[in-house]
Amino acid sequence: MQPAPALQQSELFNTALLRLGQPVRRLSVGAQSCYVLSRFGLSLASRPPEGAAHYEALARNKVWLINAESPHPALRAAGYRQIVSPASWARLALEGDSAALRRAMHPKWRHSLARFEAGLPAQSRIHHRSFDLQRDGWVLEAEEAQARARRYRGYPAALTAAMAAIAPRALHMLTLSQDGAPQAAMLFVQHGACASYHIGHTTPRGRALGAHWLLLWRAMQGLAAEGVRCLDLGLVDSESGQDRARFKLGAGAQAMPLGGTWLRRLLP
Repeated sequence: MQPAPALQQSELFNTALLRLGQPVRRLSVGAQSCYVLSRFGLSLASRPPEGAAHYEALARNKVWLINAESPHPALRAAGYRQIVSPASWARLALEGDSAALRRAMHPKWRHSLARFEAGLPAQSRIHHRSFDLQRDGWVLEAEEAQARARRYRGYPAALTAAMAAIAPRALHMLTLSQDGAPQAAMLFVQHGACASYHIGHTTPRGRALGAHWLLLWRAMQGLAAEGVRCLDLGLVDSESGQDRARFKLGAGAQAMPLGGTWLRRLLP
C-alpha cells in the first residue's frame, strides 16, 4: 500500500487550526507544500512529505522538530537527529468490493462481525451521515469526559467543530442506536482519497451489540463507496493497548512503521 497523506498535513486540519488562532504556516517546496505549527518557541512539522528537498527547506526555515513518516536518510543529512523511537500506525486499504474487504479480515474478526450482524435487534439502526454539531455534539462531550476519566489527551472538541464548519461533508458520523437512543458512534475525517478515525464512544449496551465491529464495517463500506481508498485507524500499541491493536489489525489493517521524532540542533 502506498503511503497516505496524513490528516495532520491536510488543508482541512490546518485551516481549522488557523480558525482557532493556532500559529500555523505553510511552506512550499516545488509542487508540494508542508504545514508547520509553532509552539513555545519551536516549530513542528508533523508527518510532512518526504524527500531531501523538503527536509532541507524545513531546516532552512528553522523547523526544529519533525514527526517523520519514515527514518529517511535525508533527515540526518539536513541536520536532524532522532530523539523518539518510531511508532506504528494501522492503515487499512479500502480497495475492492465488500467481499474482498471481508476476505482481508482475520477469520476471528470476520466471525465476530457475522455474529453481531445476525444478532442485531430489529429495533436497532445504523446510520452513516455527515456530522452535525447540534445533533451529534453528544459524542464530543462523551469523548472529553472519557479522556478526563482515563487521563489521556485527544483532539479538542473545538477542532472537530471547526472542521465541521469548514467542510461538513468531510466528517462522517456512524451511529448505532436502539429504540431511537444512540448507543455508540464513530467519527471519521476524510482528507482527499484517505480518511482517518477521529473519535468514538460506546455505551455498555453498544458494546454488547458489537458496535465497534458493526460501525467500523459500515464505515469501510460507506467510505469505499465514496472513493476513499485508505483508512487510517491510528496508533498500534502492542504493549499497553493489545486489545485495540488486535481489533484494528483484525479488521484487515496493516501496521505501518512511522519514522519517529527528529530534532535539529538549536545552536550552530
